[in-house]
Amino acid sequence: MPTSNPSSEDLSQKIVRLIRTRDRTGLVLLHDNYSAALYRILLERLPQAEVAQEALQDVLMKAWDNMDQYKEGKGRLFTWLARIARNTAIDITRSKNFKQDGKTQTLPDYVYNDSNLSEDARINDPGLRNVLKTLSQDEQRIINLLYFKGYTQKEASEALDMPLGTVKTRVRKAISTLRSVLGDEGVIRLLF
Repeated sequence: MPTSNPSSEDLSQKIVRLIRTRDRTGLVLLHDNYSAALYRILLERLPQAEVAQEALQDVLMKAWDNMDQYKEGKGRLFTWLARIARNTAIDITRSKNFKQDGKTQTLPDYVYNDSNLSEDARINDPGLRNVLKTLSQDEQRIINLLYFKGYTQKEASEALDMPLGTVKTRVRKAISTLRSVLGDEGVIRLLF
């Protein structure tokens, strides 16, 4: 992981600029300078080295595809990359195939909602926005924090200044409401 000296700041800015202009040199620099640290993050959460290797490739490609969502003023490049790695590991461990077989497969595109990769998650699909409007304002805020911004229930409780039990109850109610609108498969695609 790069240190926070001026040269590493220059390097991260160079990587961001190159990737945003779709110059593959940026991807090479990203790999050379960040892959070891990202791999360690993934390996802490994924028990198999080959699964962590596949996840690392996913993380690098997500960074390549979504670099426009990285906001320099909100944090360091490594922090943003580490969040992508953490979310990728969580997605993999939540996947049904991983739980059943202890294996991973390429996860469907709907798992990777681009808004998860930005500090300010936005839901761009108008149909999805309409479905979420069926929830109460409190439920919408909780779902946004938990599933689109990656908060834990405890973090959401603190952010909303709401008792943890209330957050859990509202999540269950929101998922029940979404199930009645979308069915089980739709809820899984929306939230996971």
